[in-house]
Amino acid sequence: MAAPGRIILAVGLLLAVALALPGETVATRLLEDLFAILDGVQRVSWGQVPNRDFHSAFGPLVAYIPALGYWLTGSLGAALPLGNAIVVAVVAAVLSYVLPSRLSPALAIPFGFFLLVVLAAPLNLGDGITALSFNQFFNRIGWVGLAALLVFFLPVRGKIQPRLLMDVACAAGLVLLLIYTRATYGLVALVFLLFMLTDRRQWRWAALSLAAVVVAAGLIELVWRSSFAYAEDVGLALAAGGLLRGTPAQWLELFLGNFADYILLGFLSGLLFWRRFRLRDLLFVLFCALAGFWLINQNDQRWGIIVMHAAAAVVAERLLREMAHKPAPAGQLVNAAGVQLFLFGLLFPTMVHCTAALLLHAGTAVVNGGQSLAIARLERVRLADLWTPGEFGGSRWYLDLVGDGLRALEAADQPPGRIVVLGGPNPFSATLDLAPATGDVAQMRWGATHNPAHHIDPEQFLSSADTVMERLAAGGTGDLGAVYLPYVVEHFTVAAQTRDWRIYQRTTGAEPTIP
Repeated sequence: MAAPGRIILAVGLLLAVALALPGETVATRLLEDLFAILDGVQRVSWGQVPNRDFHSAFGPLVAYIPALGYWLTGSLGAALPLGNAIVVAVVAAVLSYVLPSRLSPALAIPFGFFLLVVLAAPLNLGDGITALSFNQFFNRIGWVGLAALLVFFLPVRGKIQPRLLMDVACAAGLVLLLIYTRATYGLVALVFLLFMLTDRRQWRWAALSLAAVVVAAGLIELVWRSSFAYAEDVGLALAAGGLLRGTPAQWLELFLGNFADYILLGFLSGLLFWRRFRLRDLLFVLFCALAGFWLINQNDQRWGIIVMHAAAAVVAERLLREMAHKPAPAGQLVNAAGVQLFLFGLLFPTMVHCTAALLLHAGTAVVNGGQSLAIARLERVRLADLWTPGEFGGSRWYLDLVGDGLRALEAADQPPGRIVVLGGPNPFSATLDLAPATGDVAQMRWGATHNPAHHIDPEQFLSSADTVMERLAAGGTGDLGAVYLPYVVEHFTVAAQTRDWRIYQRTTGAEPTIP
């Protein structure tokens, strides 16, 4: 297994270099979401602790991964590429052990490349090659980490000696990565480990992995002291968005968007069950199909249930082992080469798609394509029009919106202090390098993670704010404003109003409450 492992590790390091070396973030869309992530970087760089000092429906690593890139470079523009590159390198090291130990080389190498390039590409799964964006990087970490964990369903191959400590370290590490990146992926990972406890041949590593996760989570809590707050924030988001988001018509549309993958996985599974039926194999495939659909339902994606590709890799390996154990008669339609080619054909389009997006990002950054943002501290973020005129125009509009707010803050009679933004993310604290507010929400997704019935109490949300910025453009604040503006009107006064913003500053004598 040494040669496939070295190939997978080398591919991961190469992809990490391609991602990090240009030292810039190139985006063609969703600048608003990019600013939301950089707001989290600003918060932790000022010493705030996720879920303790501010609320977030996502795990603390969503802030700490890009913050690591920022701490190493001092550049907000390099924060996300370098932070993600470090994750790619670490995951590549894990995959270099996990995949060759359980998949034959003809499956392990392409599947490893597939997972790593999905992880490295600055692209939301299901989007076009030119739709460059880092805004959903945590979902790609979730999909890839969970897919790697699912390969543990297979016992180690042939004459390879099991390595219990390596199994436990890799499995527990993947579960912790998922839990502290996004809890929905972590929950599915924990259910999978519980399922593996029922395997008489593999229950030991599963039990030890669960024990290691519990011990590690306890040690993390001694420092973090926010596990219960994280659970409350996740519970609030699930209550607001629902355990299954959308309507039955939207569920059907989402299923049809991934219908081809379901069909191909079903066809491959049918071949396995035709040769030898095992109830555990059927339960595994159903688990991947159902859990994957639930996860994508919680995301802003139409396509990209990567755990079904993991299930296909596991089923293909099962089929190859069955063929080796009991060769088929001469002239049999299904053979080993056909199974390997089938899996490669399933993975290949996405491999090409994500590789092209990664190379496009790197090439645009190297040649200084697009335009550097004319905003302080964000000069190494580039907005590019890569045959995306509609997205480019929308991003230019948003930059004008931010510029209007910055000019208003700079012209105000008193310093803005701690800022809370109603109606979108907060790009102002990071741009002006201001101390962030406490008790509010990073990456608030109104209607998905918060709504009029489930939200942070206005007194807590706004208690530390010195300045509140109400977004007037694009329909204003809507239901969010109906929840929070009454408190703002009572405790703040209007200091300025522009085309796009109404700026409130705390009433003289009413001191903010800073937890």
